[in-house]
Amino acid sequence: MPACEKAGIPAGVGPHALRHHYASLLIKHGESVKTVSERLGHTNAAMTLNIYTHLWPDSEQRSRAAVDKAYADSPHKGNAQDQQAA
Repeated sequence: MPACEKAGIPAGVGPHALRHHYASLLIKHGESVKTVSERLGHTNAAMTLNIYTHLWPDSEQRSRAAVDKAYADSPHKGNAQDQQAA
């Protein structure tokens, strides 16, 4: 395929592999299950989760990162009174 050659896609990589690659990129860059499901044309988000659940970061990671970011962005960072309240 001339388009695949031009894009640098190795010979033998078919549409199914490209579809999985596309989905994994969307997930890696934070797209929601709803968005990924819509882009792939799945019937519903459950179908997408059945296939790609292992690629989404787990809730514990995300929630810890969200709290860390919230406190890192806090204008009161380092305030002893705020730290005692926590």
